[in-house]
Amino acid sequence: MNRDGIYHISLMGGEARAILIESTEMVQKAMDTHKLSRIATAALGRTLTCAAMMGSMLKKDDESITASIRGGGPIGTVLAVAHGDCTVKGYVDNPDVDLPRTGPKLPVGAAVGNDGRLTVIKDLKMKEPYVGQVDLVSGEIAEDFAMYFTASEQTPSLVSLGVLVNDEKVEAAGGLIIQMLPGASEAAIKSVEYSAGMFMDISATMKEYHLEGAVTQLLLHLEPEVLERKQPEYVCDCSRERIEKALITLGKEELDDMIRTQKGCEVDCHFCNKRYKFNEDDLKMLLEAACNREA
Repeated sequence: MNRDGIYHISLMGGEARAILIESTEMVQKAMDTHKLSRIATAALGRTLTCAAMMGSMLKKDDESITASIRGGGPIGTVLAVAHGDCTVKGYVDNPDVDLPRTGPKLPVGAAVGNDGRLTVIKDLKMKEPYVGQVDLVSGEIAEDFAMYFTASEQTPSLVSLGVLVNDEKVEAAGGLIIQMLPGASEAAIKSVEYSAGMFMDISATMKEYHLEGAVTQLLLHLEPEVLERKQPEYVCDCSRERIEKALITLGKEELDDMIRTQKGCEVDCHFCNKRYKFNEDDLKMLLEAACNREA
């Protein structure tokens, strides 16, 4: 049974809002697709979970956000894409990364690193996408997204993200974003600040209570009212047509060189690892299209 879901929740009569997600199956799909190590599962899972919540805030299904974390650590780039319909996809450069534990938690921050930036690109189907960047705080991901909301979107936010994973499967994954709304009272702000410690082990809460129970377990004292439920899912929207368009943009010189030297090519999708094969005749057709495009 897929229990994954996203709740949009009003708090304290509209003084704040919360986005609460259970993302266990979604993160499991990412782990299976990329054959991720435990640390890579935790890092990508946290990023996908936050991206899904951010995607759920978009107004249209075809709008998207891309979150890219480059912290200089051994995992390399961690990247997630989410659409307004709550579909997500993502990858890490090094899916096999493994580091020794120094405590009860997986060393995600050490794998990601903190010498770099979190970049968020919002494609709202306008002339230019919105691009926001912040320096990484810790590489633990939740703190980094909290800094992004505060510094780049001027919306102070509490962010909790968690992935509980063993060697074979994701036991639980989830996340929570709480944002104060304009005009919120000091009492409401203090209520959220006072409660912050309750939200830190979100994956354990999801494992025991799941999404519906987590509303009561985490937010009851903040007068939660569930406004909407959405369904997150790991889905790659790649296609042969998209790959063909990308190859055409390489231009006629590079395509001609591929025809002469390689007699074809193979293209792997970063997000689902599907392999697309193009023989010499395929590339000649794309070369013709590229020539017409440049004419």
